Amino acid sequence: MKKLIIVTAIIMLASCATMKRTSVPAGARSVTPAANVPAAELPDDQDHLILATLWFQKSAEMRALFYQCFRNAEIALKENLELSDRTRNAAVVLDIDETLLDNSPYQGWQVLKQKAFNNDDWFRWVERASARPLPGAVEFTRYADSLGVEVFYVSNRTVEEMGPTIRNMAAYGFADADSTHMLLKETTSSKVERRERIEQNFEIILLVGDNLADLSRIYEKRGPDYGFEAVEKDRRLFGTNYIVLPNPMYGNWLNDLLRTAPGSTEREKLIKLLEAF
Repeated sequence: MKKLIIVTAIIMLASCATMKRTSVPAGARSVTPAANVPAAELPDDQDHLILATLWFQKSAEMRALFYQCFRNAEIALKENLELSDRTRNAAVVLDIDETLLDNSPYQGWQVLKQKAFNNDDWFRWVERASARPLPGAVEFTRYADSLGVEVFYVSNRTVEEMGPTIRNMAAYGFADADSTHMLLKETTSSKVERRERIEQNFEIILLVGDNLADLSRIYEKRGPDYGFEAVEKDRRLFGTNYIVLPNPMYGNWLNDLLRTAPGSTEREKLIKLLEAF
């Protein structure tokens, strides 16, 4: 039965991950997903990525959650702007990947090729500049711009990826999609210093991301409780100052689990965590 479920999942994923793109820029290198891979050849510890990627690509719940989150973001942005002291211009700070742009085709390619993340493959995907906007994302940035709120993108894409990232986002009409408003990774994954640079001239009235570290430095080291206590302390900020988008595919939450759990494979580690709940 398990093999049947996995085979069905692979077929569905392959059909989505291999869809033709109609807006790939000239000269862009292609990341082509592999042909269907037999379920028996897929390592067991990829199961979590298969289902997470399918949920992100195929579930109506995912689309509903993104529309809901960005609608809440619009409400919070307007309210926070009205409460702003106006001594500095207002700004909203957003992450890019799995907040504004959908990279799940790359995740599907990883599963089908049985490959862990690596910078070379990722860069080839970014160079295509064909990641689609997530539901409600473009509209939210335009709404912020219509209120006179400056839109900044703080992402751990590298500065070398600036060109294709701007092309990708500008093609879909994201507000302020330019090098002035895009603060990408130079030497550190921490976004604290980049947010502080923005705060020198702007008042950040809202932060939006799929990873808690997109919002505050306190989530960069979550501790043995996986950040639960920190979230409890900040619970009144969610929906008002912070907007979090769903991403079951990857993130600090998964890195922390795999780093601390016993076991020699990802599957073993995740099973141990379930057993300890």
